[in-house]
Amino acid sequence: MTKEPTSAAAFNSTFIFQALWKYKKHLIIITVLSVAASAFFSSDWFIKPKYKSNAIVYPSNLIPYSTESPTEQMLQIFESEDIRKQLIKDFDLMKHYDIDSNQRYPQYYLYLQMDENIKVDKTKFESVEIEVWDTKPEIAKAMVDSIISKFNQKARTVQREKTSEVVIIYKNQLEQKKAEMDSMEMALKNIREKYGIIDVEGQVESFSRAYYFAMTEGKAGNNGNRPIDKVFTNLTTHAGDYIALKEHLWRERGTYNDLKVKYEDVLKDLTKELTYSNIITSPRVAEKKSYPVRSLIVLMFTCSALLVAAIVIIFIENRTRVF
Repeated sequence: MTKEPTSAAAFNSTFIFQALWKYKKHLIIITVLSVAASAFFSSDWFIKPKYKSNAIVYPSNLIPYSTESPTEQMLQIFESEDIRKQLIKDFDLMKHYDIDSNQRYPQYYLYLQMDENIKVDKTKFESVEIEVWDTKPEIAKAMVDSIISKFNQKARTVQREKTSEVVIIYKNQLEQKKAEMDSMEMALKNIREKYGIIDVEGQVESFSRAYYFAMTEGKAGNNGNRPIDKVFTNLTTHAGDYIALKEHLWRERGTYNDLKVKYEDVLKDLTKELTYSNIITSPRVAEKKSYPVRSLIVLMFTCSALLVAAIVIIFIENRTRVF
């Protein structure tokens, strides 16, 4: 029972080996022709070589807008339509990629070519890798540099737009606080001029002694029209308002000064020339093409041709043996 499968397997493998050995010259010729054909058709005459340039960058100085990470925000900016359009204009990509602008959907084919040649992906280390493939190594490197530069410009524009909104908010708050303080200053001025209240603490202390002596001498208290009685009435009626206004004004001045510091800091941020990417790996001009990999093409084509040839040979020999 156990020897039959072994014998059958041995018979099949022997048959296959004998069949292939019988046609060894044909297989050698097929191998040589496959190598020659695949090497020829993968040459520069048929497939334009492409050179790769890449850079690895980390985000910096980016202000988050939601729950996204700085790396995710960086990716969003890299994929913005503004950067894409600037690349098309600066490198004349419609002409560079040999796309006829008069054909149907030229923009579609241009973007398709850009998606194939430009890759921006997040790495496992929370950095971003930029890859550009092009038939000219110098242009591939220049495009990587341009993408990074345009990213910094775009990020700076976005941040300044956001900062400008904050500047307006702080400016409005400062103007509002200034108006409130001016109103309180005017109210305090009216109390000073109309009721003679300037320094409540000092005035109350000195007036209390003077009023006490005036009362003991009968010069106060009996006639409310006397000057000292009017001062007494003014202090008892308006001193509380004066103190409340003065304390409130003091608090508002503190708030105003805090807002002013924040406003000045935001103004500084608005005019700063920051960079928003730290380059870890700088792009370079490639010395060797990255596509196509001719050795891999030759190997795969030759192996495929040999496999097909072997299947055909085994089928023919098996059919001949049966009949």
